[in-house]
Amino acid sequence: MRRTATPRSYRAGQVLMFEEDEADQFLLLTDGRVRVWRTSTGGTAMTVHMMGPGTMPGCVAGLRQIPYPATVTALTDIRALSWPSDRMRQLVAAHPALAGNFLQMIAERNEEMLQRLHEVSTLPVAQRVARALLRLAADGASGGQGVQVALSRQDLAELTATTLHSVSRLVSRWQRAGIVAAGRKRVRILDPERLVAEGGTVD
Repeated sequence: MRRTATPRSYRAGQVLMFEEDEADQFLLLTDGRVRVWRTSTGGTAMTVHMMGPGTMPGCVAGLRQIPYPATVTALTDIRALSWPSDRMRQLVAAHPALAGNFLQMIAERNEEMLQRLHEVSTLPVAQRVARALLRLAADGASGGQGVQVALSRQDLAELTATTLHSVSRLVSRWQRAGIVAAGRKRVRILDPERLVAEGGTVD
């Protein structure tokens, strides 16, 4: 599969795929992180996923041959492998193990969405935000002190169904306590154990 793939690179801020465009390619992220977002009926943007290396944004649309349901924007510089959608569907049909991998990937994404829905329905804001940061830190960039997650406070608010004001107040409190260090469009987790205490057990 790697031999038949086309390497691609994208700069931070560049759009990899647009909502409602034809799903003409499968992308496998090998480095970097993207924001997956949709436009509401009122015209506002809503972040629905953050995805990192080893994931395939838009793969369900490619498999079902429907338009991309969301826009995918690079949060960092991105490296990826690309296959034409027709070619990937041929590979899936010819190799049952590949089809199984896609099912596993889709199941994991659905499980994450259900977990987030449960959290929005049952947990206070502080726990939702802490858990979201811990999940995103799983494939964040380490270096220096702590693990850095590339996202803005607005993105974090959208992911956790709360307001920018609430997230800003929380992040500022955690920064004063030495739990995180926040910058422009990034949060560095300095003390994961204390952040786990803020969020409770992450399933």
